[in-house]
Amino acid sequence: MSAIPTLSAELAVAVKDFDRVIPAGKSNDRDIVAFRKRLLLLCKLARNLESEVQIYRLMEAAKQGRDVIEQLATEVAAAFVLSRDDNVIRPDFGRKA
Repeated sequence: MSAIPTLSAELAVAVKDFDRVIPAGKSNDRDIVAFRKRLLLLCKLARNLESEVQIYRLMEAAKQGRDVIEQLATEVAAAFVLSRDDNVIRPDFGRKA
Protein backbone atom coordinates (compact mmCIF):
# COMPACT_ATOMS: atom_id res chain seq x y z
CA MET A 1 0.00 0.00 0.00
CA SER A 2 1.46 3.34 -1.00
CA ALA A 3 1.51 6.47 1.09
CA ILE A 4 -1.05 9.18 0.52
CA PRO A 5 0.43 11.73 -1.90
CA THR A 6 1.06 15.21 -0.54
CA LEU A 7 1.57 18.46 -2.36
CA SER A 8 5.14 18.83 -1.14
CA ALA A 9 6.03 15.27 -2.18
CA GLU A 10 4.55 15.73 -5.64
CA LEU A 11 6.38 19.03 -6.08
CA ALA A 12 9.63 17.33 -5.03
CA VAL A 13 9.02 14.69 -7.72
CA ALA A 14 8.41 17.48 -10.23
CA VAL A 15 11.72 19.11 -9.25
CA LYS A 16 13.55 15.79 -9.74
CA ASP A 17 11.86 15.25 -13.12
CA PHE A 18 12.75 18.77 -14.19
CA ASP A 19 16.38 18.29 -13.09
CA ARG A 20 16.52 15.02 -15.03
CA VAL A 21 15.40 16.81 -18.23
CA ILE A 22 17.46 19.95 -17.67
CA PRO A 23 20.19 19.37 -15.04
CA ALA A 24 20.84 22.22 -12.59
CA GLY A 25 23.70 24.45 -13.70
CA LYS A 26 23.68 23.15 -17.29
CA SER A 27 21.39 25.83 -18.68
CA ASN A 28 22.21 29.52 -18.80
CA ASP A 29 18.65 30.45 -19.77
CA ARG A 30 17.36 32.88 -17.13
CA ASP A 31 13.79 31.64 -17.54
CA ILE A 32 14.81 28.05 -16.73
CA VAL A 33 16.84 29.17 -13.71
CA ALA A 34 13.92 31.31 -12.48
CA PHE A 35 11.47 28.44 -13.02
CA ARG A 36 13.68 26.04 -11.03
CA LYS A 37 13.91 28.56 -8.17
CA ARG A 38 10.14 29.09 -8.22
CA LEU A 39 9.54 25.33 -8.18
CA LEU A 40 11.87 24.91 -5.18
CA LEU A 41 10.13 27.79 -3.40
CA LEU A 42 6.72 26.18 -4.01
CA CYS A 43 8.08 22.95 -2.54
CA LYS A 44 9.16 24.73 0.66
CA LEU A 45 5.87 26.64 0.93
CA ALA A 46 3.90 23.40 0.54
CA ARG A 47 5.93 21.74 3.33
CA ASN A 48 5.31 24.74 5.60
CA LEU A 49 1.58 24.70 4.86
CA GLU A 50 1.36 20.97 5.54
CA SER A 51 3.19 21.43 8.86
CA GLU A 52 0.84 24.24 9.86
CA VAL A 53 -2.25 22.14 9.06
CA GLN A 54 -0.81 19.24 11.07
CA ILE A 55 -0.24 21.54 14.06
CA TYR A 56 -3.82 22.81 13.91
CA ARG A 57 -5.13 19.24 13.74
CA LEU A 58 -3.09 18.28 16.80
CA MET A 59 -4.32 21.36 18.67
CA GLU A 60 -7.93 20.45 17.87
CA ALA A 61 -7.39 16.87 19.05
CA ALA A 62 -5.85 18.17 22.28
CA LYS A 63 -8.85 20.46 22.82
CA GLN A 64 -11.24 17.55 22.39
CA GLY A 65 -9.14 15.51 24.83
CA ARG A 66 -9.31 18.31 27.41
CA ASP A 67 -13.09 18.46 26.99
CA VAL A 68 -13.40 14.72 27.64
CA ILE A 69 -11.14 14.92 30.71
CA GLU A 70 -13.15 17.85 32.07
CA GLN A 71 -16.39 15.92 31.59
CA LEU A 72 -14.95 12.84 33.36
CA ALA A 73 -13.63 14.96 36.23
CA THR A 74 -17.05 16.57 36.62
CA GLU A 75 -18.72 13.16 36.76
CA VAL A 76 -16.24 11.92 39.38
CA ALA A 77 -16.65 15.08 41.46
CA ALA A 78 -20.41 14.62 41.39
CA ALA A 79 -19.95 11.15 42.88
CA PHE A 80 -18.31 12.54 46.04
CA VAL A 81 -20.35 12.01 49.18
CA LEU A 82 -21.01 15.16 51.15
CA SER A 83 -20.96 14.93 54.95
CA ARG A 84 -23.77 16.76 56.69
CA ASP A 85 -21.57 17.66 59.67
CA ASP A 86 -19.24 19.99 57.84
CA ASN A 87 -18.68 21.35 54.38
CA VAL A 88 -15.65 19.21 53.53
CA ILE A 89 -16.07 16.97 50.50
CA ARG A 90 -15.18 13.39 51.37
CA PRO A 91 -14.70 10.90 48.54
CA ASP A 92 -16.45 7.55 48.73
CA PHE A 93 -14.08 4.83 47.49
CA GLY A 94 -16.62 2.06 48.03
CA ARG A 95 -15.29 0.69 51.32
CA LYS A 96 -17.49 0.35 54.33
CA ALA A 97 -16.61 2.24 57.50
